[in-house]
Amino acid sequence: MHPLNLRLSPEDAMTPNSSRIIAGILLWTLMALSSIAQAPSARFIDAEGKTLADVPTVLHDKRIYLPVDAVKTVFDERTTQQYNLPRKRLTLKTKGKTVRLEMGKTTVNIDAGRQTLELSVPPQVIEGTPMLPLAFFIEVLPVLDDIEVLYNPSLQRVRFMPKTHWQPAEEGASREWTVIIDPGHGGSDDRGCESNTGLLEKDVGLALAKQLQRISRQHGYQAHLTRETDVKKTQLERIQIANGNQGQLLLSLHCNASFSPQEKGIRIYLNNPKGHLRFPTAATSTLTGNRLQILSQANFLKQSQEFAAVLQQELNFLTETPVVIAELPLVALSKVYMPAVLVELGYLSHAEDASRLANPEHITGIATAIARAIQTYRASVSQ
Repeated sequence: MHPLNLRLSPEDAMTPNSSRIIAGILLWTLMALSSIAQAPSARFIDAEGKTLADVPTVLHDKRIYLPVDAVKTVFDERTTQQYNLPRKRLTLKTKGKTVRLEMGKTTVNIDAGRQTLELSVPPQVIEGTPMLPLAFFIEVLPVLDDIEVLYNPSLQRVRFMPKTHWQPAEEGASREWTVIIDPGHGGSDDRGCESNTGLLEKDVGLALAKQLQRISRQHGYQAHLTRETDVKKTQLERIQIANGNQGQLLLSLHCNASFSPQEKGIRIYLNNPKGHLRFPTAATSTLTGNRLQILSQANFLKQSQEFAAVLQQELNFLTETPVVIAELPLVALSKVYMPAVLVELGYLSHAEDASRLANPEHITGIATAIARAIQTYRASVSQ
């Protein structure tokens, strides 16, 4: 007899044995329900960070599943679906392709076998309804429409991006495009701010800078670091390295701190655009043909703003707290003759920010986001 169909007579209802039976029924029910639970909704966004839809999800066997209709909602409004109940086969027609899946199996058949993929998680029938794993949206949709799909598991965000935003360089491609990475502070007497757990600003910046340098080698541009070890560099030395390597972009990396433990989040800073910059007493000059051109950081303000906006979009994908862009008089950037931004990666005085910045996976995520922004900006100025 099914446990839930057990019936107790009134005289048995209060016996010790009946109590054990009731406890067993409750335990069985809880175990049955534990494999199916409501998970937070998944937010789908486009390349600019605009929300496409918030889709309810189901947690089944510790995997995230979405309704089949989500494909139509977030990917292609012309999507049609057909489900063969006896065979447990789902057929989707979307973006001009026919996709066939079988519940409980990982194989995805596209256009009658012309292409076959293996999902990391199979589709399942959950409470009588066919459901698609989140993996389907991340692993299959890019193949159907030549897009890139990014996933942020901590915020349940899924981002659709054109692949042109992130193209690795071809073998032997030119690496004339140069980015200057300036990890702030350094050395024993210039450690920057510090978290309650002993995490130092100088170490966070250097770790991120080295990740960016590794990525640059893979994607066709050079990254010069103003320091590659835990050494102190004067502001003049940093400026000389930046200008001497003739970069197309400078990125200065720092962390923040506040007396208020509630202050958190990433900040992007630019030089003040309203003539309040602290320029050097003697402007640097360059000869362009027969014409003398006076250079200052103000010449690159528009480009700095454009890169900051792209970087803001990328970093917003990583964090629940919106990334702020501020424009201030910054001596550190005023003598650098290229587009430049200063990024405060988070507040070491805030416990959650500090914990994330101590996590190598989070640093990798930031590095990837910055690299994407560099690639997007680079493509825009090369047009």
